[in-house]
Amino acid sequence: MPSRQDEQNANIALGALLDGMMPTCAVRAENTRVIVGQPGLKPDILITAPDRAPVVIEAEFMPAASVERDATDRLGLVVEDGRRPIEAAIALRYPERLEFSDDMSAAMRDARLEYAVFHPDGTRFPESGWLSGSPSDLAELARLVSVPREAVERATNALQEGIENAVAVMDDMRALKPFITPRIADLLGMADVPQTRKMACAIIANAMVFHDRVAGIHSGVRPLAMVCGADVANPKAETIAAWNHILEINYWPIFAIARDVVTQLPSREAARILRRLYLTAGEVESSGASVAHDLTGRIFQRLIADRKYLATFYTLPASAALLARVAVAKMGVDWSDADAIAGLRIGDFACGTGALLSAVYERVAVEHENAGGDSARLHPAMMEEVLYGCDVMPSAIHITGSTLSGMQPTVGFEQSRLYTMPYGRQENRSVSIGSLELLQASSAMTLFNMSDPVLRTGSAGEETAAQVQVEIPDGGFDLVIMNPPFTSNTKHYDAGDGVLNAAFAAFSASEKDQSDMARILRRRARGTAYHGHAGLGSAFAALADRKVRAGGVIAFVLPFTAITGSSWAKFREMIAGRYTDVTILSIAANGRDMSFSSDTGMAECLVIGRKVKDSEKPAMRGEFVSLEGRPSSFIHALELSKSIGNGETARRLEDGPYGGIPIYSGEGRDGESVEAPLDDYETGWGAARIGDASLAQVAYWLSRGKLWLPAEPEAFDLRMARLNEVGRLGLHDSMFTLQTHKGPFIKIEANPIATYPALWNHNAKAENFMVCSPDSALRVKPGMEQRAAEVWATVSRAHLNRDFTFGSQPLAVAFTEQESAGGRVWPNVSFDDKRFDYAFTVWGNCTLGLLMYWWHSSRQQSSKASMTRLAAPHLPVLDFGALSDEQLGIAEDIFDEFRDKELMPAYLAGSDASRALLDKRVVCDLLGFGEGVYEGVRRVAGKWGAEASVHGGKGE
Repeated sequence: MPSRQDEQNANIALGALLDGMMPTCAVRAENTRVIVGQPGLKPDILITAPDRAPVVIEAEFMPAASVERDATDRLGLVVEDGRRPIEAAIALRYPERLEFSDDMSAAMRDARLEYAVFHPDGTRFPESGWLSGSPSDLAELARLVSVPREAVERATNALQEGIENAVAVMDDMRALKPFITPRIADLLGMADVPQTRKMACAIIANAMVFHDRVAGIHSGVRPLAMVCGADVANPKAETIAAWNHILEINYWPIFAIARDVVTQLPSREAARILRRLYLTAGEVESSGASVAHDLTGRIFQRLIADRKYLATFYTLPASAALLARVAVAKMGVDWSDADAIAGLRIGDFACGTGALLSAVYERVAVEHENAGGDSARLHPAMMEEVLYGCDVMPSAIHITGSTLSGMQPTVGFEQSRLYTMPYGRQENRSVSIGSLELLQASSAMTLFNMSDPVLRTGSAGEETAAQVQVEIPDGGFDLVIMNPPFTSNTKHYDAGDGVLNAAFAAFSASEKDQSDMARILRRRARGTAYHGHAGLGSAFAALADRKVRAGGVIAFVLPFTAITGSSWAKFREMIAGRYTDVTILSIAANGRDMSFSSDTGMAECLVIGRKVKDSEKPAMRGEFVSLEGRPSSFIHALELSKSIGNGETARRLEDGPYGGIPIYSGEGRDGESVEAPLDDYETGWGAARIGDASLAQVAYWLSRGKLWLPAEPEAFDLRMARLNEVGRLGLHDSMFTLQTHKGPFIKIEANPIATYPALWNHNAKAENFMVCSPDSALRVKPGMEQRAAEVWATVSRAHLNRDFTFGSQPLAVAFTEQESAGGRVWPNVSFDDKRFDYAFTVWGNCTLGLLMYWWHSSRQQSSKASMTRLAAPHLPVLDFGALSDEQLGIAEDIFDEFRDKELMPAYLAGSDASRALLDKRVVCDLLGFGEGVYEGVRRVAGKWGAEASVHGGKGE
């Protein structure tokens, strides 16, 4: 029997492993004289780096009764190396088998370790239980926690406050010297609006934060205090001279545009702005968070111009890290091979502030370091050849260049592949649509470029900013990762502002510009996954598909409608038919927590897949991961990524109502995953954004004619049909009233004796009963009597709710005593057999009908589900044509019984006595099932009401 190992041997073995994975850090195990004032104290493992906060690891063999106390006791101690306090401590539990290992080093490489992280504010991650991972997972965790959260927040706030102070100076200058700010706007390729002045100040601040880092590694570069400090007589001249010197070294993405902006400022205003931002740069540096390279990117997103029409939302850092980790894991690269990494091509054609490219870069660097490589040596190749970024905003390219350059600030490079793409009306009177020009091209003209040292330019307004042809080859990328604009060019609600095509309304584009750009996109995107109603997101998805090679990976942040919306069907078909190893992440939460980006106010999803090679076939299946909230931190993102695609036996959607595979961080439940088919791309993939996967399994089988309820060992047959197989959806409301559609009616106020009544709008107070009164009336336009008769022939008594807010509305189907026109939210549903009106109404409002509505609808907003006119005909309903005359009579009896019973909002289906009685009458009397099936349906009602997309936060 092997001799028993002590903890010191284990610590030394682990320290040696971590040292090989963390070449930029000093890893010391079992050392004394490392803590200020306590020379005899011997932390188990101490990790330090010149630009990081110290991290300590305290470890014990199981059961490790005192390891948490030992770890927390180290917090706040000051490390001799750098004299900085310990701000993160990791408590680590070694498995028992390590105690009896013959070869501790070999055993440690294969060990599954358990650990938790503690912070000075008393927080623990996970809150309860332990994380589990390999030594490489532990190394990555240590890297992440070496950037203290509070310091990052302080630095972010300081940077934003400093920029706002500088903007006040620029705003005053604009009032007194109105010809300066237009020139600065020209440099940035933007209009002279308040956001542009904020952008200009952010660019200057970003360069100033970076300045002292450059001065510390290059001789001859004077520190910031010597060029714009309080004692400098002419800060403008000194700063420009210093930045020109830096540009002779390199760092063009960071300093060129900033220098050009400062050059345009009058000396007095330049001095005021530079001195204010000098103090800001000092605050950022002193915060200890200068390693957080996305600081400027975060505040840049708060300042972005034309967000309304570009619909560009900053990918939250933890979300970006999660997406990058899942995507990089699918790439199949030998991460120990620096040459193989240098040969990769990774692109983001809507890069914004570079959050996703930075996350991918960091992930690649970590993989290389975990494999024993030196990520610093990768930097020139990563910047010069690997990473491609395109955007329509020069200021965004500046931020992207800054964040990527800052990954290794001590390492220079000769060029970069970051391009500002022409957008809007050009000098030759043509129009351009930015990166989407590449939908039919392998090269493009850039507005200005930073890749050729001869032609490097700082801003769009310089004489040297000639357009340059760049190659962005089809099928040339190993990974395309994007959070593209979501805007649709078919939204006309801003027409009063001169906005006809919202997708192209940015940068003050005229109506003709918008129309011309929309026309060009339609031509470029013909035959692709693009759809006008889906918006620009679908066009960028088509672009990614064109640029990624066979075997390469695509990774997107998209609106949740990409999963369920009818206009996204071609995108889903593209994923199902051309990709394998597909992962789809969504969030079964509400409010801000249901998106992966900042400030969207709508549900989003992450879609990742690998393009099939010539020898492969698409799997036609995907892993659907529904999270309970978006990743809260980089540590959380790391832990989530480890649970995704980890090879554990998957639970399938078709397996029955047993739920999915739970995802945990320690003992905290993070969500659930289920494997589901992708072949039903026309009607949508319903398995996403569902907290309880058993509901998805019930809904899946019910839509296919099987009633399989939780806790039931078998399924029961139940004849189901698509709505268009048993009935007809009525005309669009525009056909009744809009002149452009030859609408023969004028909508007027409701009248109890109206000839042409209409159920047009939502009024929650008037929709508590299945029988609703018309809220409007129609009047025939003179001379359109014949057309009115033709249109009126399509109306009916049954109406489908197109915009169903489960948190406040009770009805999926409404019934009117008279045949009434269906308005925007209550379109008509007509049946050849009028008895079906009653059956449709009672079915649609019982729990099973509500479940089918929810399953088939879009769930992009809190508690609100939409049913487009394209999707509605495919709604799964009871096959009314299969009901006997007796059953149809029972349905009418149930309707009569419930016409005067008030129903509570749908999310309360599990506790609503009237809904419970309706369920019993439908399940037992209409469908003929027993009491046990009824109880199962009521169990489903409770589960359904507990879904975040149903209750919308009510009752939590």
